[in-house]
Amino acid sequence: MIEQTFMQILLMLGCTVAIVLGCQRFRIPSSLGYLLVGVILGPHTAGPVIPAGPVAAVAEFGIVFLLFTIGLNFSLPQIHALRHLVLGLGTAQVGLTTVAVGLAVWLGGLDPAPAFVVGAVFAQSSTTIITKQLAEQREESGRHARLGTAMSVFQDVTAVPFVVVIPALAAAAAASVANELALALAKAALAFVLVFFLGRWMLRPLFRLVAARRSAELFTLTVLFVSLIAGWTTQSLGLSMAFGAFLAGMVLGETEFRHQVESTIRPFRDVLLGLFFIAIGMLIDPYAIRSIWAWALGGATTLLVMKAL
Repeated sequence: MIEQTFMQILLMLGCTVAIVLGCQRFRIPSSLGYLLVGVILGPHTAGPVIPAGPVAAVAEFGIVFLLFTIGLNFSLPQIHALRHLVLGLGTAQVGLTTVAVGLAVWLGGLDPAPAFVVGAVFAQSSTTIITKQLAEQREESGRHARLGTAMSVFQDVTAVPFVVVIPALAAAAAASVANELALALAKAALAFVLVFFLGRWMLRPLFRLVAARRSAELFTLTVLFVSLIAGWTTQSLGLSMAFGAFLAGMVLGETEFRHQVESTIRPFRDVLLGLFFIAIGMLIDPYAIRSIWAWALGGATTLLVMKAL
């Protein structure tokens, strides 16, 4: 069993190195290379198959570390400076997209509840893809990158009430929707207090104590522990782990350890994000896409145009 697992890891690493190296040689985004690795090693193509479950479980931590890194580059003063653009444009984008797309598919014959779900999905963007692409283009420090990332994180936050509202819509109970939404907002506020304000009180002294020991491995363990305990806190409240990691990153971003923390977490983040895209690729069935390629191409084109607008 151990030998089989070891051979699967070697196979995945070898394929990843070869394909991503080729992508970078021809200036193709690495994320597409990781997706291709997942397709090749997934259950829907001929050849060796690697179980997707363990890969996906480990890959989830890549999203956590990604949002933790994003938080390191966002302080309260920066968010305050962007508040009008982020809150104004973000709210308008999410609201208008949800309503416009939902109304369009409702007029197309879909029931109101499923139409709302489709609109909510179209209103979201992938923070993972956006930030990874910006990093590959070395543009993550630009104003447009900060604004785009902030908008994407705002969309991640709005996904929380969507996740709460959608199951309640299935029950068709307006009172249940209102109660669940109020509970979700209360949980988000509690998570912010626990992670952000308690973190500001505790994390700086903790990292000063750890840094004084001059131990690289102890510092690395502390960074991993802080990001994951913050994620566990928000997950325990029914929110995403990534949201808690983002808040913890914001706290550490205001300390003198920001750059050291970022350089420590970066290798873990990059490797696990690669696993995330591999896990997504394992879900892709090329033969199923072949039968609906025209619809898939049309839908992707429509989505790209709508996102650009």
